[in-house]
Amino acid sequence: MEKQMAATLDAEVVHAAALADAELGRIVDDLKAGLDVPAGSDYGRILARWKGATTVVAVPFLLSPRYGILWPPSDARADAEQKRFLKENGDFLSDKIATTVLQNIAVKYQAEILTDSSLARHNASGPAAAAAPSGAERAGFAKAAVRSAPAPAARQMAIDAFAQSPRLQSKVYEEAREKGDQLNARVVEPSAAAEEANAQESAALLPRPATALPRAAAKQPAKDSAKEQPSQFVLTSQLLSQIATQGEAGLIPRFIGEKLVFLFWERQKDGRIAGCEVAGTALRARMAGVLTSTWSPVRILTLLDENGAPLAVPPDTAGRDWRRPFVAREIGERLPRWEAAAYLTRPDSIAAQARSSSLVIWIMVMILFVSVAGGGTMVLSAVYGEMKLAQQKATFVTNVSHELKTPLTSISLFVDLLRRKGPLPQAKKEQYLSLMASETERLTRLINNVLDFSRERGARRYTMHAVDASEVAGEIVESQKVRLESRGFRMVLEPAPEGAVVRADAEALKQVLLNLMSNAEKYSADAKEITVAVTREPEAVVIIVRDRGIGVPEKDREKIFREFYRVDDSLASGVQGTGLGLTIARRIARDHGGDITCAPRDGGGTEFVVRLPREDHE
Repeated sequence: MEKQMAATLDAEVVHAAALADAELGRIVDDLKAGLDVPAGSDYGRILARWKGATTVVAVPFLLSPRYGILWPPSDARADAEQKRFLKENGDFLSDKIATTVLQNIAVKYQAEILTDSSLARHNASGPAAAAAPSGAERAGFAKAAVRSAPAPAARQMAIDAFAQSPRLQSKVYEEAREKGDQLNARVVEPSAAAEEANAQESAALLPRPATALPRAAAKQPAKDSAKEQPSQFVLTSQLLSQIATQGEAGLIPRFIGEKLVFLFWERQKDGRIAGCEVAGTALRARMAGVLTSTWSPVRILTLLDENGAPLAVPPDTAGRDWRRPFVAREIGERLPRWEAAAYLTRPDSIAAQARSSSLVIWIMVMILFVSVAGGGTMVLSAVYGEMKLAQQKATFVTNVSHELKTPLTSISLFVDLLRRKGPLPQAKKEQYLSLMASETERLTRLINNVLDFSRERGARRYTMHAVDASEVAGEIVESQKVRLESRGFRMVLEPAPEGAVVRADAEALKQVLLNLMSNAEKYSADAKEITVAVTREPEAVVIIVRDRGIGVPEKDREKIFREFYRVDDSLASGVQGTGLGLTIARRIARDHGGDITCAPRDGGGTEFVVRLPREDHE
């Protein structure tokens, strides 16, 4: 987010710097338009009239072709302002001392940059196996590149190539360090985000500004110098005579101590040089007027002078550190240390926006994570459930076949015994027939369980009438007594002392008791005892089937009523069953308005409690 904002504001800053440089050019044009000092004229009067007509003229001057000072006068005619001017600038105007001027580093190292750029283009277009050029060939490329374009075009080519290549920047700054060049001092410390957004600094080895480029600083990575962006201008010293050979007019910035003054000069037709010291207040006023919008809800845009002070100060900016812009650009050689700078109106806006965006993103990530995790869990649960159900159904088919086979085998055995030739005692015949009847009832119960389960819930129809639960329990115990006692079980019936009438379907109630007794029979070990007890409570009749079997673990006491569920579902367990008996028993009990629960029995074993509403309960 910071990089995006820096890129956006950088475009505005570049435009502001271009506007400032263009306005400086217009000031030079205005000064040139009003300056004409003919040979032999009263140049003092002409220069005074020029000063009065142009607000940006502070102190005019006139030099001879050999840089003798013709005006202002150095005698008693000079006023205090002219004396101050001659004291500060006399030696420079007389071509006795040099002044420090700025030069674009890309222009100073133009030949090296064009050489590197020409080689890059040559290698890109030439054969891959071409031999690397020698030193002489590289120099030839450089000269050819410079000669092939006019001076302004070559200058612009070097500036563009330098701006577009971090590798070139690193190389040029390194060469400047080796030659002892100094960079222009910058009055701002742009943010690290702005530095990263600027391609010029992304790979450069950053030197310290306004000093000879130190070797240690050049070895530090860019991130260690986040507060120092290198200037693109190097400092050079030139005499006025050297500056005057570069054109017919211009603007010379000079530092007098910490004060920056501007000298305008123009060569006259006879070789003399006329000019002035530019009025700093008027120049700053015109430069400040180039920005039509310095404030918006997002950013503050302004120009900074050589001391880092803003030329235009928007309202409500008290206490702002103007040396810490979000994005800044140097304006040009004619305005050393001047910067076009942009600041965030609310310094914490990006952090607040980032926090909000991060919160939204994290919420979305968490929602996505929960959705994926929840959906995945549901899918896995469904797949696992289907797999388990398929396994239970397969086991159910196997168990049903075993369950059906057992009574059929017993019936077949007793039939064979009755068919044997020879007389059988009447007692034996009655015992065999009773066992055959018991096994037939067992077979019928198994088939009924399967049929009941195959029906949709609620599809079974009941014939409801008043039924004495003690009588039904007695009938079931009596019908199973012979078979169970033959297997070593002790049967106990504990009827209710008083009537225990419920409104129920007698056959359905018998099926419930048969299923519970069958369950007790299967899971009884050495202590073979089944007790059926009937009691009456104020609002319900309770039928309890107790055994001394292996018991049911607490974690399975509710699960055993699920269809197909068995605590030990393997054939190797020695206990056969369909896993439907308890499911159907509870379904019938609940259809009658009651329920069945499982609990441990004191002394070991299990008891299943059937609770049904009393018929005579008001």
